[in-house]
Amino acid sequence: MLKDATDNPAFVRRLGAAGWVAPHWAPEHGGRGLSLEEAQAAIELLDSLEVPRVPRGSGFVLAAPTIQQWSSDDTKRRLLPPIATGEERWCQLFSEPGAGSDLASLGTTAVRDGDEWIVNGQKVWTTFGHESEFAMLLARTDPGVTKHQGITYFGVDMRSPGVEVRPLINMAGQVEFNEVFLTDVRVPDLYRISPLGQGWGAAMTTLGAERFALSGMRKKRKATDEILGGKTIEQVIAAARQAGLARDPAIRQRLAREWTRGRLLALTAMRAKANAAAGKLPGPEGSISKIAKAASNQSLQILAMEILGARATAWDPDDPEPSDFVEQFLRTRANSIEGGTSEIQRNIVGERVLGLPREPDPWLGQPWNVVPR
Repeated sequence: MLKDATDNPAFVRRLGAAGWVAPHWAPEHGGRGLSLEEAQAAIELLDSLEVPRVPRGSGFVLAAPTIQQWSSDDTKRRLLPPIATGEERWCQLFSEPGAGSDLASLGTTAVRDGDEWIVNGQKVWTTFGHESEFAMLLARTDPGVTKHQGITYFGVDMRSPGVEVRPLINMAGQVEFNEVFLTDVRVPDLYRISPLGQGWGAAMTTLGAERFALSGMRKKRKATDEILGGKTIEQVIAAARQAGLARDPAIRQRLAREWTRGRLLALTAMRAKANAAAGKLPGPEGSISKIAKAASNQSLQILAMEILGARATAWDPDDPEPSDFVEQFLRTRANSIEGGTSEIQRNIVGERVLGLPREPDPWLGQPWNVVPR
């Protein structure tokens, strides 16, 4: 009864208003000013009681760490409290039709006009943009310098005049992401999250948090909190038992392999958490675990489809289980694309962890406005 009464945004809003969503934040930012040790104890207690405490949207997971690290005090006081309460849900305006894997080549512009910025451009693959009140925006504020140096990071009110959201339907039939058109959108300088021209560095904070969330290292209260979609290993094992395949040697071996992969990812997450608690800098765990988690989750869903057999292609309309399995299988095909493709993550590991040489770039160091596109 308690769970039914509290598992809703209204409860998260009350929890956030009391400072318990982020108890380590300063009171003026929506927290309680607790030490990290005290806050961790409080969060662990809330999680043990399965109290819902994470606001909807990506503001708390992605935008808040970036705002905390990069923004002015005035900006923190304006943007952080509504994130903690979930009153302002956030989405991410990073990728563009011509700037996906090479995000730094983005062409959306922000031109200063007094205390405001005028933004024009197009973004794509904006997850839950149709349900969000605010967005993390990367825009080019100086086209005359190199592509990484001319970017600034903003918060944008998605309710502003000139913001048009067009939903995109994925192959599972879900409306999850969107394309967003920005036409003469006015953004107050108060919403500028990074210092001028330092948006790329701030974006790395956000992308690091995103890889962490998509790697499976983010703590979940329960199985249904899985951010990547897909059925859990426990649900797939249950499906195998229901189908009478739990004692099939080949199926048992594959189930054991999937369970082992999940356990290895969990141990890697524990190692990363221990390093963070010891004050060590983040290592390669984020990119490596994201690659492994995407492959593991997709492999598990393929196994689930094989266990369902013909039920995965034709099912009784009164039996919702097979269709739910299929929908989750289709959703997880995006795991190796979202948050930076697995190919890009391998490049990151190769270059930044293994020290392999970067691919030659004849335009390296040239101003963005002279580079062919």
